[in-house]
Amino acid sequence: MRITAAFSRLLDLPGVWVRKVGFEPDRVVVTVALCRRRLRCPKCEFSTRNRESRQHHDSVWRHLDLGVWRLEVHARLRRLRCPEHGALVEGVPFARADARFTRDFENLVAWLATKTDKTATCRLTRIDWHTIGRVIERVAAELLAAEDRLSDLFEISIAARSRGEKAIATSRSSAINAAAAWCGAARATARPPLMSSSPLWTRGDRATSRHAPSSASQRSWSRSAPARPSRPATASAAHAPGR
Repeated sequence: MRITAAFSRLLDLPGVWVRKVGFEPDRVVVTVALCRRRLRCPKCEFSTRNRESRQHHDSVWRHLDLGVWRLEVHARLRRLRCPEHGALVEGVPFARADARFTRDFENLVAWLATKTDKTATCRLTRIDWHTIGRVIERVAAELLAAEDRLSDLFEISIAARSRGEKAIATSRSSAINAAAAWCGAARATARPPLMSSSPLWTRGDRATSRHAPSSASQRSWSRSAPARPSRPATASAAHAPGR
């Protein structure tokens, strides 16, 4: 088996084929070419056969490390003109827009961020602190855009915190995975009574209606605990010795 075919199976990058593999003292450089002929905008679904120009240098993405070697993916891309985003470099199927890492590498970084702290993630992946934050933003934006979190909602949970400025956090639970679908914070405007026997429109409801107006029809109302009736004073209780 040729080395290009071996690396093509080893990397398993979608939509490309390996043209050349080079070994350097501290890294492995894999040069790939796109299989498709149409140019696709990296920020939308627009595609075209007409190219604006061709790059005179390779675009570089970092992939998952190959043992102790840093693995880089190189590709010579073309430029296209999108009706919405203007002239820009075509997108690739193995990396997100404006990213210098492959999709597999960013998914690993995002997974590590959920399992350990940033310092350990920096040492394992050999990237800096701020890069981890940008990777998490790209991965989260893609996952949240692909999922309609506001569908099949059946319950709205309201959590109030009385620390500092009394921020009110509201969250809506999903019927599928019981995870937080939306969160927001609002400053308390008025303090409702602690006890009442009638339904109350709490501060959390006002925050929900202000930050998520579409949830007005799905808002769940909760009654506050009824006030405990005061115990009538009797003559025996009035003369009872203090404890």
